[in-house]
Amino acid sequence: MENDLERKLLKNPGNKGFWETVLDRLKVFIARKRNNQHHQTVLRLQLAIIKEEQKKEIQSETDRNGHQEPEPVKIEKKEEVEEEEEEEDDEDGEKLSKKVRRKIDVQTLDDPELDEQERERKWRALTDDQLEEATLELYRIGCYSPPYNSFDDTMPGIEIIDAQADVENLMEKRNNNRGILPSSSSAAGSSSTSAAPDSRMLAIARQGMEGDESMFSVEEQLETQKHLWSDKYRPRKPTYLNRVQTGFDWNKYNQTHYDQDNPPPKIVQGYKFNIFYPDLLDVTKTPTFTVTPCEDRDFAVIRFKSGPPYEDIAFKVVNREWETLHKNGYKCQFQNGVFQLWFMFKKYRYRR
Repeated sequence: MENDLERKLLKNPGNKGFWETVLDRLKVFIARKRNNQHHQTVLRLQLAIIKEEQKKEIQSETDRNGHQEPEPVKIEKKEEVEEEEEEEDDEDGEKLSKKVRRKIDVQTLDDPELDEQERERKWRALTDDQLEEATLELYRIGCYSPPYNSFDDTMPGIEIIDAQADVENLMEKRNNNRGILPSSSSAAGSSSTSAAPDSRMLAIARQGMEGDESMFSVEEQLETQKHLWSDKYRPRKPTYLNRVQTGFDWNKYNQTHYDQDNPPPKIVQGYKFNIFYPDLLDVTKTPTFTVTPCEDRDFAVIRFKSGPPYEDIAFKVVNREWETLHKNGYKCQFQNGVFQLWFMFKKYRYRR
């Protein structure tokens, strides 16, 4: 069959890749078949040696115990005898393979006195059945658990940590990751300071602050928020440093009815939101915002969203059209744990 496929490939068939794959798989199948036949031959030879040794032992015992009458031999048909011999050979082959696998001593394979090369050579010398039996024996002995070593066997430069201390450190790291505050007052103080914005964040938020701006910290109440991660991390609202910019609008009407000594009322001209997310778990996901109009059309609610462990936060603003050009003061960026949204309202000019 292999020759037929090779001749077929020489004739340049239509689907050459398919026939090359079939030929490769055929070679693998033939190699496996020959390997199995060779294995069975080796087992039969070993079985014949064991039977010969058993016969010698029986003969020696018979010579010691004296002559005994031989058992009557049954005369059977040749075909039945051959079938029984094949069945016995198969059973003996299975028993022999089990005996070969039981003879493995895993202690000698992992002898600490052996060097790495010698130990590797012994493991490579095992057959598939022996390797399977050795791994099962190792699992029965220690369930693959690493053995305890003495302090003398420790390599220099390795720090040895007590088991109890290692468990306490692990639990502390897990609690910090979940946002659980430690019980001690000092730990609570350090955790609260870490959650607050640092001086670097405050410096970023205060950049570009002008004299006609004032603080803006009136939050809008939101519905009860339920998060999938609330059982793992403690939800908390982010801190912020917001400013509102006010000024005079000198339109035609105000120029007619007001002057510098008697100015018109100030109006809101824009907002600068600085929301701090210093402990955001996934810093690759930028916080977002949405604007929803209120029942009163003159106002809207701007809502900021982020990932764990922070909840959403919202503010009520004047509902007017924004300037979205950078030269007009628009900014929307997330950098160094600070989400900044700065915008100014458009100014409408009266034209006849």
